[in-house]
Amino acid sequence: MKTAYALLSLLLLATSVPAFAEQLVVVAGPDSDISRLSIEELSDLYLGKRSTDHEGRQLTVYDLDDLAVRSDFCRSALSMSLLQLRAYRAKQVFTGRGRPPRQLAVEELIERVKNNPQAIGYLPRDRAGGLTIVHSF
Repeated sequence: MKTAYALLSLLLLATSVPAFAEQLVVVAGPDSDISRLSIEELSDLYLGKRSTDHEGRQLTVYDLDDLAVRSDFCRSALSMSLLQLRAYRAKQVFTGRGRPPRQLAVEELIERVKNNPQAIGYLPRDRAGGLTIVHSF
């Protein structure tokens, strides 16, 4: 019984939105043709349901390796907890239907997005200087 309460508490904690959550943005490089992505496109891209935007451009999608920011992004963009996303992605990999986006540190994500006009990633708004913001949360 204690285990059930502990698991329930952990689940509630994982799905609650912290009051201190940073404002997140999805960014593309300064030379990118990508100007705007809808929440539906972002969800489909990050869930591996599509690999192109509404104009047919093949996109490279990056995740942050920062657990807190990734958790905020999951709640904001995908309407799921990080645990739910991990389970979803594990199923996709196991069934051969997809691979999760590569996880990068903030600086590496910024560098890759700057150097690839077809790449997108998310990060805290205060780190988006010099990049094109294609979606804000």
